[in-house]
Amino acid sequence: MRRMRGGYEAFWSLALLALMAATFRLWLPASWIGTGDYPAVPMFDLAKVGLTQQAAGLVSFAATLAIVVACFATVGLGRSRLTWPIIAVSLATAVILDQHRLQPWAYQSFLYAILFAAAPRDESGRLSESTFRLVRLLTISVYVFSAVGKFDFQFLHTVGQDFLKAPLQWGGVDVSAWSARTRLIAAASFPGFELCVAIALSWPRTRMLGVWMATVMHLGLIAVLSPMGLGHSPGVIVWNAVMAMQAWWLFAGTVVEVEDEPNTEIRRVGALPWTVVVIALVMPIFERAGYWDHWLAWALYSPHSSRVTLQIHESAIDQLPEEWQAAITADDDPDRWHDFHLGQLSLAVRKVPSVPQARYQWALADRIIQQFGIENQVRGKVQSASDRWTGERDEQWWTRPDEFEKAGKQFWLVP
Repeated sequence: MRRMRGGYEAFWSLALLALMAATFRLWLPASWIGTGDYPAVPMFDLAKVGLTQQAAGLVSFAATLAIVVACFATVGLGRSRLTWPIIAVSLATAVILDQHRLQPWAYQSFLYAILFAAAPRDESGRLSESTFRLVRLLTISVYVFSAVGKFDFQFLHTVGQDFLKAPLQWGGVDVSAWSARTRLIAAASFPGFELCVAIALSWPRTRMLGVWMATVMHLGLIAVLSPMGLGHSPGVIVWNAVMAMQAWWLFAGTVVEVEDEPNTEIRRVGALPWTVVVIALVMPIFERAGYWDHWLAWALYSPHSSRVTLQIHESAIDQLPEEWQAAITADDDPDRWHDFHLGQLSLAVRKVPSVPQARYQWALADRIIQQFGIENQVRGKVQSASDRWTGERDEQWWTRPDEFEKAGKQFWLVP
């Protein structure tokens, strides 16, 4: 227990560095890596606080550099109360300047940074056992909300089917020959297994079983999402590897309490850590109602999220950068309208998933439209989160600039 507590801060610092390296296009200045045409989407109009685009870029890079330096300092020290406030503030600053950085693991790192900065430590400077209980609680909640979000019409009929086909086809099994009912039940086994992981990790007597189950689950996801499977982004694969290792750091060997470890009451961790944990545990309940982001509610690999569906007229396609063409679907539409997939655009240019949130995607579409002057050559619709049981969504179509602007007035945190 003592060795685990002493090294966990260094472990998560290295994990954060690895995740940022895997998604470096999100964090480095766009001009350095050739993604300058992909617009950043801040949480508010930066001009209102006197920040030009160039100044915002410098602040963003400074925040990224601060995170990296603080992580290396934490690794060097093994633990540090001083570096985590820097990481928390810098992560928040980077996300405010570009919402695309609000990846699930960045949010998880932000929560951990606040806990590590504010929670009590023992005489040697190590995090207290009560702090680790909160971290374990947060980790278990990730699995619970992620699993519950997948017991959903959209997941069972789309992504769940992809998860099913990818590994079975390696063994030559054709799932299309199965009945629809069998395929749905098989797809439901994925969130069912994830929920069992959460339950097993919650009880001391089954905790090691949960560790092994979590390891199998994350290694399985790495295989399915790898280039030989669904070919997902590097950051997602790295995060699954981190989560598998974290299961061993947090839960392995914690079945029996060590006698020389004081059983500190969890309430002694203080008001700020408890506030962070309560928010993280309660707010995901309001995700379906639109009061909390899908990723912040751990709706992972779950396609029920709100979104913006965009179409672009053929006459405007040549105005976009060449590498963006991969996100535009060739179509035989006689009116020459083509689907413009913002999710594929994110993967093609920044190599990370797009934020699955209508708010972000509307703001991204707005910036693209203004940047390339194609106001009258795009159309689309804003779609709500889908109904859990039917998969149906509320839709708001727009074909004119004024209709597009009206659709965006429903959102918070858009510039």
